[in-house]
Order: sequence, then C-alpha cells, then structure tokens
Amino acid sequence: MIPELYTATLEDAALIARLTRECWVGKPANSSGHTESVEAVEKSLREGSAIIMCLEGIAVGSVRYYPVMGESTPEVTYHGAIAWEIGRLGILPAYRGRGLSTWLMNEIMIRATSSGIEELRLAVRTDEPGLLEFYKRQGFFEDDGIKYSHANPNSQKPITMRKYLFHRAPTRGDFA
Repeated sequence: MIPELYTATLEDAALIARLTRECWVGKPANSSGHTESVEAVEKSLREGSAIIMCLEGIAVGSVRYYPVMGESTPEVTYHGAIAWEIGRLGILPAYRGRGLSTWLMNEIMIRATSSGIEELRLAVRTDEPGLLEFYKRQGFFEDDGIKYSHANPNSQKPITMRKYLFHRAPTRGDFA
C-alpha cells in the first residue's frame, strides 16, 4: 500500500494537533507532544511547513520542517534558508513497523533537495534512544554545535543531529 502525502495548510492544524497527541502515546510524559494545541500547530505552520501521510484516506502520521536562515557575516552573505529543521515526526501506533517514518524522511529529503537545501537538522530527546538509532540509520550524525530552535524548554538539552544532502553525485573526497 503506497501512502498519500500532501503539504498541510492552516486548515489542517486541528488534524495535525490530534495526530501529534495520538502519536505521542507511550512517549515520555514530559514531552510537549502530549499537549499539542491547534494554536501551536498553526504557529508552526506559519514558521515552516508540514507533510501529512494518509493510507486509504486515513491520516496516519505527519512531520514538520522549518527553514534555518544563514547568519551573514562580512565575508559571507546568505540569501534564504541554509537548512531545514525537522520536528514532530510521528506515526500512529497502529501503523508503526511498516517503514512509514522512513517514507516521511525520504519525502523531506526529496523536497529539501529540490528546494536547494543542503542540510537537515533535528533534535532527539536523550530518553528516546530508539529514535536516535532511527535517525542514524537515515544518515544523520550527532553534532552538539547545532542550535536547535524548536526544542522543548521544559526538557533537558536534546541530542542535536544533522545530515548533509547532495545536489550532485558524491565523490570519494566527500567522505574522507
């Protein structure tokens, strides 16, 4: 069964808030995903974007992403986003174990690459080791030098990760 993916609009905020709360069942109790509000989702959609995943017309998951703007210096001037932050990736418990999270991650990578984005960033709670391993399998690596702007202020500092995307065929020197 092939999932249907579509870009969320503000009208989808209530759906995404409900999906997030349902996806966070079983997650650590102090995670802000448990109390996701429509207003918080609307704010996140104004700051970035989201993808909703459906199977046979049923919304089963979503993910959000936000542009990271480059900080210009006298030597370098940035125009537009240099990376995307990924947040709130979730699949309903009844649909887990089917590779749907990987499908959403692949969609983010395709969209980022086609938009000229060369880097993805995200943060993982320290009490979610399974997520850390999932993202490592997706090609992310830990980097504590990243300032992640969407971390829960009520939780301890998360593990920040990044992944570089290529807009060309990688060469041997890219992995040295």
